[in-house]
Amino acid sequence: MADIKQFLSYYDKYRSTFKETSFDDKNGVYLCSDKTQRVINFDKVIADIYPNSKDYRPKTFDAIFIDENNIYCIEFKKEKKPKKEEIEQKLVDGKKALDRLLGELNIQKKDYKFIFCLVYNIHKPQYSRYKRGILSYPIKTYLQSYKESGFIDAIFTEDIDFYKKIFQKKINIQLGC
Repeated sequence: MADIKQFLSYYDKYRSTFKETSFDDKNGVYLCSDKTQRVINFDKVIADIYPNSKDYRPKTFDAIFIDENNIYCIEFKKEKKPKKEEIEQKLVDGKKALDRLLGELNIQKKDYKFIFCLVYNIHKPQYSRYKRGILSYPIKTYLQSYKESGFIDAIFTEDIDFYKKIFQKKINIQLGC
Protein backbone atom coordinates (compact mmCIF):
# COMPACT_ATOMS: atom_id res chain seq x y z
CA MET A 1 0.00 0.00 0.00
CA ALA A 2 1.14 3.50 -0.82
CA ASP A 3 1.12 6.42 1.56
CA ILE A 4 0.36 10.10 1.17
CA LYS A 5 3.97 10.88 0.20
CA GLN A 6 3.26 9.17 -3.11
CA PHE A 7 0.31 11.52 -3.67
CA LEU A 8 2.51 14.55 -2.92
CA SER A 9 5.18 13.27 -5.28
CA TYR A 10 2.73 12.45 -8.06
CA TYR A 11 1.08 15.89 -7.89
CA ASP A 12 4.29 17.81 -7.19
CA LYS A 13 3.86 20.03 -10.25
CA TYR A 14 0.71 21.41 -8.57
CA ARG A 15 2.58 22.52 -5.46
CA SER A 16 1.67 26.03 -4.50
CA THR A 17 1.34 28.30 -1.47
CA PHE A 18 -1.52 29.51 0.69
CA LYS A 19 -1.10 32.91 -0.93
CA GLU A 20 -1.53 31.61 -4.47
CA THR A 21 -4.47 29.35 -3.64
CA SER A 22 -6.25 32.06 -1.65
CA PHE A 23 -6.37 34.47 -4.60
CA ASP A 24 -9.85 35.85 -5.29
CA ASP A 25 -9.85 36.55 -9.01
CA LYS A 26 -13.22 38.34 -8.87
CA ASN A 27 -11.86 40.98 -6.48
CA GLY A 28 -8.15 40.71 -7.33
CA VAL A 29 -7.05 40.13 -3.71
CA TYR A 30 -5.34 37.43 -1.65
CA LEU A 31 -7.01 36.19 1.52
CA CYS A 32 -3.71 34.89 2.89
CA SER A 33 -0.22 36.20 2.18
CA ASP A 34 1.74 33.17 3.42
CA LYS A 35 4.33 31.87 0.95
CA THR A 36 6.16 29.54 3.34
CA GLN A 37 3.80 26.56 3.48
CA ARG A 38 3.44 24.23 0.53
CA VAL A 39 0.01 23.03 -0.53
CA ILE A 40 -1.46 21.26 -3.53
CA ASN A 41 -3.52 23.59 -5.72
CA PHE A 42 -6.47 21.24 -6.07
CA ASP A 43 -8.38 23.51 -8.44
CA LYS A 44 -5.49 23.21 -10.92
CA VAL A 45 -5.31 19.43 -10.52
CA ILE A 46 -9.00 19.12 -11.40
CA ALA A 47 -8.74 21.67 -14.23
CA ASP A 48 -6.02 19.54 -15.84
CA ILE A 49 -8.02 16.33 -15.41
CA TYR A 50 -11.13 18.00 -16.86
CA PRO A 51 -9.63 20.51 -19.34
CA ASN A 52 -12.87 21.41 -21.11
CA SER A 53 -14.78 23.49 -18.58
CA LYS A 54 -17.92 23.27 -20.73
CA ASP A 55 -18.07 19.55 -20.02
CA TYR A 56 -18.60 18.31 -16.50
CA ARG A 57 -15.92 19.53 -14.13
CA PRO A 58 -16.43 18.89 -10.42
CA LYS A 59 -16.41 21.87 -8.10
CA THR A 60 -13.50 21.57 -5.72
CA PHE A 61 -11.84 23.22 -2.77
CA ASP A 62 -8.83 25.45 -3.41
CA ALA A 63 -6.01 23.69 -1.63
CA ILE A 64 -4.88 20.51 0.08
CA PHE A 65 -2.50 20.80 3.03
CA ILE A 66 -1.12 17.59 4.51
CA ASP A 67 0.24 17.26 8.03
CA GLU A 68 1.14 13.67 8.88
CA ASN A 69 -2.19 11.77 8.76
CA ASN A 70 -4.35 14.88 8.52
CA ILE A 71 -5.49 16.00 5.09
CA TYR A 72 -6.87 19.54 5.16
CA CYS A 73 -9.24 20.36 2.31
CA ILE A 74 -9.24 24.17 2.25
CA GLU A 75 -11.67 26.56 0.58
CA PHE A 76 -10.96 30.29 0.74
CA LYS A 77 -13.91 32.70 0.53
CA LYS A 78 -13.71 36.45 0.23
CA GLU A 79 -17.31 36.84 -0.95
CA LYS A 80 -19.71 38.82 1.17
CA LYS A 81 -22.35 36.09 1.16
CA PRO A 82 -21.36 32.76 -0.38
CA LYS A 83 -24.08 30.28 -1.24
CA LYS A 84 -24.32 27.37 1.16
CA GLU A 85 -25.12 25.06 -1.74
CA GLU A 86 -21.92 26.09 -3.55
CA ILE A 87 -19.83 25.38 -0.45
CA GLU A 88 -21.59 22.03 -0.08
CA GLN A 89 -20.89 21.14 -3.71
CA LYS A 90 -17.20 22.03 -3.31
CA LEU A 91 -16.99 19.81 -0.23
CA VAL A 92 -18.80 16.86 -1.82
CA ASP A 93 -17.33 17.01 -5.34
CA GLY A 94 -13.87 17.84 -4.04
CA LYS A 95 -13.80 15.02 -1.51
CA LYS A 96 -15.09 12.50 -4.07
CA ALA A 97 -12.45 13.61 -6.59
CA LEU A 98 -9.73 13.41 -3.93
CA ASP A 99 -10.90 9.93 -2.87
CA ARG A 100 -10.73 8.78 -6.50
CA LEU A 101 -7.19 10.18 -6.97
CA LEU A 102 -6.00 8.54 -3.75
CA GLY A 103 -7.58 5.25 -4.85
CA GLU A 104 -5.81 5.41 -8.22
CA LEU A 105 -2.52 5.60 -6.33
CA ASN A 106 -3.56 2.73 -4.03
CA ILE A 107 -3.51 4.98 -0.95
CA GLN A 108 -5.72 3.75 1.88
CA LYS A 109 -8.11 6.56 2.79
CA LYS A 110 -8.89 4.95 6.14
CA ASP A 111 -5.35 5.80 7.27
CA TYR A 112 -6.08 9.52 7.08
CA LYS A 113 -8.32 12.08 8.68
CA PHE A 114 -10.04 14.47 6.24
CA ILE A 115 -10.73 17.97 7.52
CA PHE A 116 -12.73 20.50 5.50
CA CYS A 117 -11.78 24.11 6.24
CA LEU A 118 -13.77 27.08 5.00
CA VAL A 119 -11.51 30.08 5.55
CA TYR A 120 -12.99 33.55 5.19
CA ASN A 121 -11.85 37.10 5.71
CA ILE A 122 -12.75 39.00 8.83
CA HIS A 123 -15.63 41.36 8.32
CA LYS A 124 -15.72 44.33 10.64
CA PRO A 125 -17.64 45.33 12.60
CA GLN A 126 -18.27 41.99 14.27
CA TYR A 127 -21.96 42.66 14.99
CA SER A 128 -22.69 42.87 11.26
CA ARG A 129 -20.98 39.58 10.31
CA TYR A 130 -24.27 37.70 10.44
CA LYS A 131 -25.44 39.70 7.40
CA ARG A 132 -22.83 37.93 5.29
CA GLY A 133 -24.24 34.51 6.07
CA ILE A 134 -20.75 33.16 6.60
CA LEU A 135 -20.59 32.95 10.36
CA SER A 136 -19.26 29.57 11.32
CA TYR A 137 -22.45 28.30 12.91
CA PRO A 138 -24.97 28.49 10.00
CA ILE A 139 -22.71 26.99 7.33
CA LYS A 140 -21.13 24.48 9.70
CA THR A 141 -24.60 23.37 10.80
CA TYR A 142 -25.66 23.08 7.16
CA LEU A 143 -22.66 20.82 6.42
CA GLN A 144 -22.85 18.86 9.69
CA SER A 145 -24.56 15.84 8.10
CA TYR A 146 -21.36 15.12 6.14
CA LYS A 147 -19.42 14.82 9.37
CA GLU A 148 -22.12 12.76 11.04
CA SER A 149 -22.23 10.32 8.11
CA GLY A 150 -18.43 9.92 8.15
CA PHE A 151 -17.98 11.47 4.70
CA ILE A 152 -15.58 13.98 6.27
CA ASP A 153 -13.93 13.77 9.70
CA ALA A 154 -14.14 17.42 10.75
CA ILE A 155 -15.47 20.73 9.48
CA PHE A 156 -14.16 24.16 10.40
CA THR A 157 -15.74 27.37 9.11
CA GLU A 158 -13.76 30.18 10.64
CA ASP A 159 -12.02 33.44 9.81
CA ILE A 160 -8.38 33.65 8.81
CA ASP A 161 -7.22 34.62 12.33
CA PHE A 162 -8.65 31.37 13.71
CA TYR A 163 -6.57 29.34 11.25
CA LYS A 164 -3.42 31.27 12.06
CA LYS A 165 -3.89 30.40 15.74
CA ILE A 166 -4.70 26.74 15.03
CA PHE A 167 -1.70 26.24 12.76
CA GLN A 168 0.54 27.77 15.41
CA LYS A 169 -0.95 25.63 18.18
CA LYS A 170 -1.44 22.26 16.49
CA ILE A 171 1.21 22.17 13.79
CA ASN A 172 3.71 24.67 15.23
CA ILE A 173 3.59 26.66 11.99
CA GLN A 174 3.24 30.41 11.94
CA LEU A 175 1.19 31.44 8.91
CA GLY A 176 1.98 34.83 7.46
CA CYS A 177 -1.61 35.72 6.65
